[in-house]
Amino acid sequence: MKKIIFISLLVFASISFAQIESFDQSYIESVKEDAWGTYLEIIGDNLTLTDEQAQIFAPMLESYIADQNKVADMRVKNTENYMMNYYDLDDATATELLNKGVEIEQERLNIRREYMDKMLAKLPPQVVGKFFQLDVRIFALIDLVRMSSIPLVRQGEE
Repeated sequence: MKKIIFISLLVFASISFAQIESFDQSYIESVKEDAWGTYLEIIGDNLTLTDEQAQIFAPMLESYIADQNKVADMRVKNTENYMMNYYDLDDATATELLNKGVEIEQERLNIRREYMDKMLAKLPPQVVGKFFQLDVRIFALIDLVRMSSIPLVRQGEE
């Protein structure tokens, strides 16, 4: 599992930089597809479901990923805006980027809450709990790699 997580981190981390360096949307989409495929492998390898539970869970997971993918797109766009303004980041742009970052994080949480409620209505709490434990851990690792790769805001004459 450690190998899969490491590979997924590298793939997810490249999403932000691929957007910034090349602005090639087809490449970005290809990387995201690969990353979500790895995400599904991790979930599949670690979440035990009965056949009945799997039939209920699969379409919910597909929808969840589609919604979280929209959040990933917003995050890539915000990172792109930050990097494009990195050397000339004025107060207004910095404030806008900060606010957008918080909105994006809140949207991620809103989606988790929405799907947690949907899943709890049809699946055992232990299954839902384990899924979200895995989900949060994967995203925490992705965020760590992503954040460590983005330079801190410049202050003054840096």
